[in-house]
Amino acid sequence: MITRDDLVKYVVNVQARTFEAFERLEDRHLPWRPAPGEYSVAELALHIVAARRMNLEAIAGGELRYPGHEPPPGLTAARLRAQCLRSGKKTVAVLATADLERVIGNLAGDPFPAWKRVLGGLVEHEVHHRSQLCSYLAALGAEPPPLFGLRVEDLPR
Repeated sequence: MITRDDLVKYVVNVQARTFEAFERLEDRHLPWRPAPGEYSVAELALHIVAARRMNLEAIAGGELRYPGHEPPPGLTAARLRAQCLRSGKKTVAVLATADLERVIGNLAGDPFPAWKRVLGGLVEHEVHHRSQLCSYLAALGAEPPPLFGLRVEDLPR
């Protein structure tokens, strides 16, 4: 059976891999977007942090509200990294005490236990957008971080 500590460790590891992508961001990357209408690098990074906040508020008993991802003037890669770290620490604090069996709702109002928000909102959603961020980094000529320390070329054949 999975324990709260197991779940928190898992989320922390997911967020640590996301931070590895944030560490590779440079200020010059932030305005780039792959196509008109797509998120810029800054918007995507802010979306990851904002989604953490939204999901944590819902898990902690608040409403499901999206705080937005509009880059503030003067945003830097260093500030994005700091926001990523802060939201990771907040995640641990909330998950350590939240009632994960409490029934909450999704955007459609469907009820489900809070632990499902952890897996869907804090894990699956983040992994999806981390993949996008790594694709953006590759398109910009920056080396994205390997998953679990390995690249496909390193796998045994």
